[in-house]
Amino acid sequence: MLRKFQTLVLLLGALMLPIFALGQAITVKVNGETVDFPGVGPQEMNGHVLVPLRGVMEYLGAYVSYDAATKTVTANKSGIDLVLRLGERSALVNGRTVALDVPAQEYRGSTMVPLRFVGESLGAEVRWDAPTYTVNITVSTGGAQGDPNQFDPPRQAPPNEITLTSFASDRSGFLRGGDEVRFTMRGAPGGRATFSIPGVVEDVPMTEDQAGVYVGSFRVPTDSRLNLSKASAVGRLRMGNRERIIQASNTIGIFNQAPVITLLTPESNTRVGRAQPNISATFDVDSGSGIDPNSVEMRVDDRNVTRDAQVTSNMITYRPDRPLAGGRHNVTVRATDRAGNLVTKSWSFEVMTDRDVIKSLRFDTGGQPLAPGTDITVTLVGEAGGKATYSVGDRVVDRRMRETEPGHYVGTYTIRRNDIFDNIVVTGKLVTTSGDTFTAEATDRMTISGPLEAPTFTSPEEGSRVESPVTFRGKAAPGSRVQIKIEYSKNPLGVVRLRGTVAELTVTADDRGNWTTDPIDMRTGFGGGNATFTVTAATRGANGKTSETRVLTVHQ
Repeated sequence: MLRKFQTLVLLLGALMLPIFALGQAITVKVNGETVDFPGVGPQEMNGHVLVPLRGVMEYLGAYVSYDAATKTVTANKSGIDLVLRLGERSALVNGRTVALDVPAQEYRGSTMVPLRFVGESLGAEVRWDAPTYTVNITVSTGGAQGDPNQFDPPRQAPPNEITLTSFASDRSGFLRGGDEVRFTMRGAPGGRATFSIPGVVEDVPMTEDQAGVYVGSFRVPTDSRLNLSKASAVGRLRMGNRERIIQASNTIGIFNQAPVITLLTPESNTRVGRAQPNISATFDVDSGSGIDPNSVEMRVDDRNVTRDAQVTSNMITYRPDRPLAGGRHNVTVRATDRAGNLVTKSWSFEVMTDRDVIKSLRFDTGGQPLAPGTDITVTLVGEAGGKATYSVGDRVVDRRMRETEPGHYVGTYTIRRNDIFDNIVVTGKLVTTSGDTFTAEATDRMTISGPLEAPTFTSPEEGSRVESPVTFRGKAAPGSRVQIKIEYSKNPLGVVRLRGTVAELTVTADDRGNWTTDPIDMRTGFGGGNATFTVTAATRGANGKTSETRVLTVHQ
C-alpha cells in the first residue's frame, strides 16, 4: 500500500493565492544528479511538495504523456502504469486506486504532481535532507520506499502563527449595481476578520458564523459608476496584535456603468436622399465588460430587423432589402453588456424622394496611396448656398467644407500616423438655406492601415513616489484614444507579495496631443506605503488595433 505523503498546494496560481511559509528553494536530486527545472521549480508549504511533471518523472526513466481534453497524466515505466487526473484526490497504479492528500494540478502552465507518490509509485526511494532542503530520489530495481517520517520539511512560520486556509466569494464573473457578493474565510477561530476590494471598499467586517468560518457580504451600489475588471478581494484576520492577509481565490468584475452608443447612421432628425440607407449604431467598447452580441436588437418602424442586420462586438448595421417609403422612419436599438447593463437608443430620420438635395459625394487622393501624410479631398455636389461638412467614421467628425462654386463643396483631410480605418464609411452632411439637414455616403469605403504611435508619459516621473489620488499625464497623436491600466504589487507583512488592478480607463488626446486622466484613487486596501504601481498605456486605433505598450513605474 502506498504511503500517504505531504504535498504543496501551489501558491499564487492564476486563480488562487493561499498564504504560505517562506523558505529556501528546494533542490531535487535523482541518483545524486540535480534535476534542472527550466520553468516552475518545486514548491513547498507546510511540508507539502509538488514538482513539475516532466522534470522528475522523465529523470526516473518514465514515459510521460498528457491528455489535455481529459486533463489526465499517464506515466509508464518497467511494467508500472500510473494515471493521474488533475483535480482528483485519487490515482490509479496498475489499475489499483490510491488516495492522494492533494491532487495533481496545473500551475503557471506546468503540470505539478505529488513528489513522493510519483517517486515511490515508480519504484524509487525518496528521502528528505532537512539541513540542505534537498529531496534525494534513488532509483532502485527493488522498488524500496523511503520512510515517511524522514520527509518532514520544517515550517518557517512561528509557533503562534495565525492559521488562514482559504478565502473566496460565492460570485465570479461580472457584477452590476444591486448585485450582492458573499465572502467566506476559513482560519483560526476567535479572530476579527474583514475584507476589502481595492478601489471599491475597505475593511468590511465579517461575522464568525461557526468556529473558524467568517462570512461577510458586499452589495454593489446602484448609484455608482464603478467599472473594474478582475477585482481581487483581500481578507484580513487579526488576533491581538497579530494578523494574516489572504487574497481571494477567484476574481470578480464590477461593471455598474451602462454601455454608450456613440454614433448613429443616419443621424437623428436628418433627411436622407437614399431610400435604402445604411442604418447603424456604434457602441463604445473601450471600457466596461463589453457588449453581448446576442443581446443586440434593432427595430425599424417597430419591425425587428436584427436577423437581417450585421452584428459585431461594437456595432449593428442594417440596410433595407427594399426601398423605404418617403417620410419619417423610427429606429430603436437596445443591447446589454456582459454584466447585464442595458442601453437603449431611439431616433428617427426622414427619407426624401421628391428631390435630390445631394447629388454626389466622393473622395480622392490625387493619385497618391492612402498612407500617413496623404491629403484627401472630399467633394459634395448638391443644393447651393448651404453649409456642408464631411465625416470619416466616428474619428473624423463634421469637418467643414468650402463652397468653391455654387453647389460644389470641398473639404480636405491629411491622414495622420494613428489613423487606421478598416472599410470606413465617408459621409457628407448638407444643411440647406431652409435649415433642413441631408446626409449622403460616398460610394467607396476608406481603408487605411499603418502602425499606431505609442503614447508617452510626462507626469509623474519614472520611479517617483506619489500620494493618492494621482493624475497621470502624457503625449499621444492628436485625437487618439489612450488605454491606461494601473496595477499594484505590495508586500504588506513581508510574507507574501499581493497583486491586483487599481483602475482601467480610456482617455482622448487633445488637438495638441496632450492626454490627462482624472485623479485616481491609488489605495489598495492593505494600508499605506510600500506599494509599487505599474502603469501601462497604449493607443487604440479605429478598428480595435492597439499600439506598443508604454510602462511607467511609481511607488507609494
